[in-house]
Amino acid sequence: MIVGIYAASLAFLLLILSIRVIGLRGNPVFKWFAFAPNGREGLQRAIRGHGNLTEYAPLFLILLLIAELNGMEAASLHAYGLSFLLGRVMHGVCFGFLTRSLPLRIGGTALTLFPLLGLAVILGLDALSR
Repeated sequence: MIVGIYAASLAFLLLILSIRVIGLRGNPVFKWFAFAPNGREGLQRAIRGHGNLTEYAPLFLILLLIAELNGMEAASLHAYGLSFLLGRVMHGVCFGFLTRSLPLRIGGTALTLFPLLGLAVILGLDALSR
């Protein structure tokens, strides 16, 4: 299943963002992953980067799974999956590891929302036509 590729990739990204938060919270095992920017603002940004992924990824994976089960072409599934994954990486890097990056934030948001919107519209129209 194609959705498994993106579920596994997003899980790895979540692990990286989780280790970053744990390290910034002062855990000595993951202290090596607490490089700059750190401090209170760095921790809060890392928490939001992690939390934001957990908010969007489940819905996206559900939509992608339904699209795959409905017979969407592999190329389309990969286009949606790669777009969403790239958006989440961009957003995660922006919030988890940098102080500010407007291009990563805007690009990451767009590459998150457009695949969600596209799948929602396609699946909604498909459901209405049945």
